[in-house]
Amino acid sequence: MRERSGPPGPRRDLLRHPVVVAAGAYVLIRLLMLAAIVGTAQARGMHAAGRLTKADGYWYLLIANHGYGHVPPIGPDGAYTHTTPLAFFPLYPWLIRAISVVGIPKLYAALLITAVAGTIAAVLITLWARPLVGDRGAVVLTVVWSLLPTSAVLDMAYSEALFVAAAAATLLALQRHRLIAAGLACTVAGLTRPTAAGLVLGVLIAIALDVRRTALGPRHLAAALLAPTGLLFSLGHVAVATGRLDGWFWLERTAWHSGFDGGWSWLRAVGQIVTGGRAAHQPPVVMSAAVVIAFLAAFVVWVRRRPPAAEVAYTAMAGLMAIGERNYVHVKPRFLLVAFPVLVPLARRMSRWPTSTLLWLAVPVLAASLAWNAYLVVVWPKSV
Repeated sequence: MRERSGPPGPRRDLLRHPVVVAAGAYVLIRLLMLAAIVGTAQARGMHAAGRLTKADGYWYLLIANHGYGHVPPIGPDGAYTHTTPLAFFPLYPWLIRAISVVGIPKLYAALLITAVAGTIAAVLITLWARPLVGDRGAVVLTVVWSLLPTSAVLDMAYSEALFVAAAAATLLALQRHRLIAAGLACTVAGLTRPTAAGLVLGVLIAIALDVRRTALGPRHLAAALLAPTGLLFSLGHVAVATGRLDGWFWLERTAWHSGFDGGWSWLRAVGQIVTGGRAAHQPPVVMSAAVVIAFLAAFVVWVRRRPPAAEVAYTAMAGLMAIGERNYVHVKPRFLLVAFPVLVPLARRMSRWPTSTLLWLAVPVLAASLAWNAYLVVVWPKSV
């Protein structure tokens, strides 16, 4: 006679926990992505390390090795004569240098930071999503985010993984009404990427709404002071180096030929795609057009469900900064990678699908994501 099986043990329960499932899926996807990049690079006779550190990765490793260096000379037109690492925020290269002190080469230190930060980001996104879409939906949301176009930067010497970890920590802390923790996480984000401006706005809105419900207290003041600290430091050290209060923005405009144009660069690229112009023959630019349109549609659907004002402020600001970036049209999907809250409606809907349907869908989506991201990293000559 067969004995009845008892209740699931603690180990089995732990393995089925949505955070563990989501983190495991994220790590598996990252390993497969890395294998696809390395395999594609080797097939083309390239070194994978060079492709994993191209563009932004080169600058972060340069800062980690030599610091920010001297401000470049100014030409007759009053603009800097060449690009400068001052445009890059300091936390990621600081961490690379700190970890390399123990003897790890800076390249591997950078990739290690990205790997750890990305895994932490996956965990925090899952925790943040659970109250919104349930356990199953939270896993789906994290997996979808892990497979997005340009998600290869979560395997590269780029700062997106570190920023998303800080952003998810900020939103999770706000969700749990821990304002000081949100301010601290926002400080980390502000030392990592300029998109932290949206997080700062979100934290300040959350503080204002909490003050209306209760009364002004020390935790509100502490959180309000902490939230912009990292961003102000990142902008401030460039202001000191350049001798201009608007130093960082000036560098973006004059040295990097970037800045904010309200989305005109993107619209111009879309026009070229429609008319068969130059952009129509650049797959990453075509993908950028598709991703921006998908983001705008997802944002509208998400906002109709009345999410918290702080999350709307952050996501809207992230989208505005990404779409409104002058030039560099092909990198807009990477900038939008940080806007994970818009995936909530999709995750909620997909969480109701049968597991068999999700698995059948996952195979071709995974294959397409691996192929596209490997192309971006290895074949596409510009930044991801």
